[in-house]
Amino acid sequence: MKMTEAHVERYVEEGYVVVEAGLTDADLEPVIQDYTDIVDGIAHNLHSQGRISSLYEGEPFETRLARIADEDEETYHNDLPLDVGGTRRRGTFEFLRNETLLDLVEPLIGPEITCNSITHIRAKLPTDEAREHKSNIAPWHQDAIFTTMESHHILQITVWLPLCNATEENGCLHVRPGVHKLKRVFWGYDDVSASVEPVAVPMKKGDVIFIHKLIPHGSYANNTDSIRWSMDIRYQQSHEPSPRPEWPSFMARSRMDPSTETPYEVWRDAWQAGLEKHPGKVGGERPSGTTDYKGLMYLSDTTGG
Repeated sequence: MKMTEAHVERYVEEGYVVVEAGLTDADLEPVIQDYTDIVDGIAHNLHSQGRISSLYEGEPFETRLARIADEDEETYHNDLPLDVGGTRRRGTFEFLRNETLLDLVEPLIGPEITCNSITHIRAKLPTDEAREHKSNIAPWHQDAIFTTMESHHILQITVWLPLCNATEENGCLHVRPGVHKLKRVFWGYDDVSASVEPVAVPMKKGDVIFIHKLIPHGSYANNTDSIRWSMDIRYQQSHEPSPRPEWPSFMARSRMDPSTETPYEVWRDAWQAGLEKHPGKVGGERPSGTTDYKGLMYLSDTTGG
């Protein structure tokens, strides 16, 4: 399904929109294959060290890492090696510039599209309170808070998509519709307005949700024995400052000059250099409380439409 005018209108009105069946299995397969291979490598490494008793080769993509993490606590609590910058796989990079995906993005931010470094893959493992297993339970937040002050004004959208079905049982997203219209940034997790009732957004594999950076969202526990694999990607208008400049952004699409689009090898090497210089989580100081947002809200702010 394409991004229609009705989708854009809902995005402006509610601050989010789901495009059902926006992507096909073939679109998602390069990422899934990358991470199937990565998990296989993790299994062989841990098995060779005697940290797990089985390779779990008969387990499907949705459960194999969970069974490994059942045996190995470090695997459960350390998801950084799985993230996009840490793995730097070609299939994942090519997916981030997938034509079908960018066709969905373009009506919201325009034809010059940069994928910035606040882009992640999440393996939301099963929750077990007794073992303090609470993988990727996301507190209420706006993506506008993950930024430098120099880039606070930019037009950026969050694209979230499941690599398997996301249900209320396994920890689908929840959003607070319409809060973006307040044009307020809630800088602390505890500051997020609770005046709007949250809405659960269960999604099928292939569905894509687009979230305004001023919309509070989060997710709860995964109460199944499988993994909720997902990606959250930040696309912004090109030639604007990055919210996280320590790590690389890349030009995903340029209608004006396709020769400026970033090759895989440049992105891969930039990530390696960035992580060598900044190996841990990064992020500068930010305000407390709430502040007015005076940056760009919609594509029409830049086009006059």
